[in-house]
Parts: sequence; structure tokens; C-alpha cells
Amino acid sequence: MTSFLKRILVLTLLSFSLIGYAQPDDRKNKLEQQKVKLQDEIDLANRILEETQQTRESSVSNVQTVDQKLRLRKSLIATLDRETELITAEIEEAQSEIDTLTAQIERLKDDYAKMIRKARNSSNSYNRLLFILSSRDFNQAIRRLEYLKQISEFRRRQVEEIKFKELELNARLKDLNEQKEKKEALRAQMAREEAKLLEEKREQERSIAELQKKESDITKELKEKTKQAKKLENEIQRIIASEIRKAKDKAIRQNIENEAKRVGLVPGKDFAGRTSNKELEKLIEKKKAELRAANKTVEAPSAPATSYGLTPEASKLAASFAANKSRMPWPVERGLVVSSFGPQRHPVAKSVIMNNNGIDIATEKGSKARATYEGEVIRVIRIPGSNLAIMVNHGNYYTIYSNISESYVKAGDKVGAKQDLGLIHTDAADGKTILHFELWKDNQMLDPAPWLAGT
Repeated sequence: MTSFLKRILVLTLLSFSLIGYAQPDDRKNKLEQQKVKLQDEIDLANRILEETQQTRESSVSNVQTVDQKLRLRKSLIATLDRETELITAEIEEAQSEIDTLTAQIERLKDDYAKMIRKARNSSNSYNRLLFILSSRDFNQAIRRLEYLKQISEFRRRQVEEIKFKELELNARLKDLNEQKEKKEALRAQMAREEAKLLEEKREQERSIAELQKKESDITKELKEKTKQAKKLENEIQRIIASEIRKAKDKAIRQNIENEAKRVGLVPGKDFAGRTSNKELEKLIEKKKAELRAANKTVEAPSAPATSYGLTPEASKLAASFAANKSRMPWPVERGLVVSSFGPQRHPVAKSVIMNNNGIDIATEKGSKARATYEGEVIRVIRIPGSNLAIMVNHGNYYTIYSNISESYVKAGDKVGAKQDLGLIHTDAADGKTILHFELWKDNQMLDPAPWLAGT
């Protein structure tokens, strides 16, 4: 094999080796990012609990927040476990490389020692001089001198290779020790997290036991909340039905006006926006009769507009909204989903099944609701006995932000993604600050969680 091919082979093997190293590093980076995110969410849960516990030790919102914190803690432990497994694999790989390097160094040293011993036994300065002087001619003497130089150079390279291998070995040993220390640190962190998890579970059980003594009061409160949620749902459906009806009426009007233009009626001259559909249809029939009397051809009607359709702008907005599923910003800057979409058993009153039309996001006192996407505010809903709800249109998608104490927008306002919409209400009784967030497509409720980034 030529030296060129040898270099190609070495480079090829090195590239595969680097690819192999990149994959674990990439996984470790992702796990590290996930670990930081989970810890940040746990810290947020702790701050929310501190705010609520200033008013009442045990509350349903506390139970929901701790439930979420327990899930986060379990995810954090699982992430630490996966990271530990990766480091264990790297330690095993590093140990294997160290064993190989150690064997190579021992072999090189042994070969070098044998070569030195042989050189001492068979050669000295006099013999080397005699070896050169006994040459047949000058050219052979030059070649023998070059040969002796090559032997000397070979010994020098062997010494350098031994030093290089020893440096490489020391670096791998240092890396191995660092990995072992990191593994021990991860194990210690896992032990701390598991201890915290156990304590939080015990505290949760005590809180639930305390709240179950008040189950009748909680059930009564749930019935009232269900009634308020139903009122909000009915109002949302009414507003959406009104929006659909407006679009339908607009499409019907567009069809009639197109027909009027087709037969030759001129907008602003023969009819106006205030001309009723019935009056405009009479004008169209009259114009058709005049054309037939004059033996004039009436153009064939074009395809009518749909009875319910979006404007080109609204269609574009709806398509853009749908294309951003799973990438939309949260409706709060920082928060935890404490109640998910759909039917679920109440954490305290176990006999009660709740049906959530959206998701409930716990956040810190003073937090603001913000738009998840650009759109237009179509209504600030006021339900007696409840806080405000803000409804934003995104084509034929609608986002609803409720439990708002103060609205910063009004109907007709255009809003952008992450724009503040209003201040989220903080309950004076238990200190909880929870945004109820809903997503609708036409008159169908959707689970908002899969649409938000990072959920």
C-alpha cells in the first residue's frame, strides 16, 4: 500500500470516528437543554406555590400546581438517568482507548529497548567508521552514511511517537476522570431529586387529605365554575355563528352584485351599497327583460361565490395560522399547564369529571395574557359574575383568553403575536393566577396544547 493510500485510509477512519463522537455529544447537549428547561419550570412552580400559600395553605390550585411539578420532577429524573447512561457508555469507550494506548506505549518502549540493546552489542563509533571506510567506492560510502543517518532518525521518531502516545494517554485519563466526576455529580443530583420527589408526594397527599374534608364545598364551587364555563361556551358559539352568518350574507351579496354587473348595471349609478338584495334582484330582472326586448345577448353567469367563504386575506391568515401549529408562542410569558383539554377527574373530588374546553395555565401574579398569533380582536366578552374574556380572530380560527381582570384591547383592534391583551386576574381567596386559554376552528373546539411551542 502506498503512503498516499495509507493517508486516505487514516483520514477515512478518522472521519467515521468523528461522526461517532458527534452523535453522543449532540444527545448530551439536547439532554442538557431539556434539563435546564425542566428545572426552570420547577422553579416557576415553586414561585407560584409561594404566592398561593401566602393566603391559604391548601387549595385546589396548589394541588394542580404540585401535580404538574411532580410530573416535571419525574421528567427531570428520567433526563438525568439518560444523561448518566450516555456518560457511562463514554467512560467505557474511554477506558477501552486507554487500554489500547497503554498497550501501544508498552510495545513501542519494548521495541525501542530491544533496538538500543542490539545497537550497543553490535556497534560502536569505531565499527560505524570502519563500516563507512570499508566501502568499495565513494558512492557506496555515501549510501552507508545515509543508512546510518536513517537509523538514527528512526530512533528519534520512535522516541517522539512514545512521547506523543503518552501525551494522548494522559489527555484521555484526564477526560476519563472528568467523566467519572460528572457521573458521580449526576448520581448525587438524581438522589436529591428523588428525595425531593418523595417529600413532595407526601406533602401532596397531606394537602389532598385536608381538602377532601371540604369536598362538599369544592363540589359546590365546581358546579358554579361549570355554569360560568357553559355561559362562556354559549357566548363563543353565538359570536362564531354571527361571524359565519356575516360571511354567508357577504357571499350572497357578492353573488347578486356580480350578477348585476354581468347584465350591465353600474355600481354607484344603477345601485348602491344600501340597495337591498330584493330591490337589486328586481333591477336585474328588469335589465334582463330590456336586453331580451332589444335582442341583445346576456353573458352566461360566472360560477357563484360560496355561501360561506373567507376573504383572500382571511384565507391567507388562516392558512398561515394552521402552518404554525406546534410553533406558536404561549399566551403567557411563563406558565405551567395545570389542567389539560377534555374530560378529566378532579384532583380532590374524585367523583367529579370535569370537561375543559381549553387549557388552564398557572402563572405569576401580575402576568399578562398575550396573543399567540396575529389577528383581529372581535369581542371583549363580559359575563356577569365572571372576569373578562378576549376573543381574537385568525381567519376561521379563534383564540380565547379568559379570566382577564383588565383588557388592553377592544373589538376591531389588530394585534400581533406576543402582543399584550390584558392583565390576568389573581384570585384574592387563594392567590392563584390562572389563564384559561381556548382554540376554536369555526364552531369546533380544539386542544390548544399541540399548537403551542414546546408542549
